[in-house]
Amino acid sequence: MLSSYLSAVNQKLLFARQLLAQADSKTGQQQGTALAQSVAVQLNQAWLWHCRNVAETYKLQELDSVVCANTLVELLAAQGKTPGEATELQNLQNDPHSWASELLKAHQYIYRLPTIRKAEMDVDRLPMIAVDAPEVVDWSLERAEIWLSRMQEVVERQREMMVEF
Repeated sequence: MLSSYLSAVNQKLLFARQLLAQADSKTGQQQGTALAQSVAVQLNQAWLWHCRNVAETYKLQELDSVVCANTLVELLAAQGKTPGEATELQNLQNDPHSWASELLKAHQYIYRLPTIRKAEMDVDRLPMIAVDAPEVVDWSLERAEIWLSRMQEVVERQREMMVEF
C-alpha cells in the first residue's frame, strides 16, 4: 500500500526543487530571500510528513498527534518501539548545530512579526519602517539548497531502512 505521507513528502521535495530552479544569475537579494523562505516552508512540511510517514510505517495509530520528531519518539516509545529512524530525526531536530534544527528554526522565524525600530526615509522620500530581527537567518539560496539536499538524503536513506522493516 502506498502511503499518502510518502507521496506528500515527495511533492514537497519536488516543490522545493522547483522553487530553487527558478533562481538564476539575475536573482536579486529580495527574490533570493523570498525563494529561500518558500523552500523553508515546503521543507518544514516535508519534515512533518516524513515524521508521520515513519510513524505510519511503525504502525502508530495517532498519526495526527505527531507534530515533530520529539512527539514521534514519545508516541512510538509508549508502544514499546524505538526505531532508529525516529531517534535520528529527534537527534537532528534537537541538535542546535544540525541542518534540520537550523531549518526548523528558520521556518518558525518566518512567522514572527519583526519589531519596529523607527521610520526612515528611503531615496525616494518614502517612509520605510526599519525592523530589528531577534535572530539572523541565512536566507541565501545556497543555504536553501543545503537544506533540500540534506532533507532528500535523510528521506531516501530512511525509506530504504524502513523497507527492510
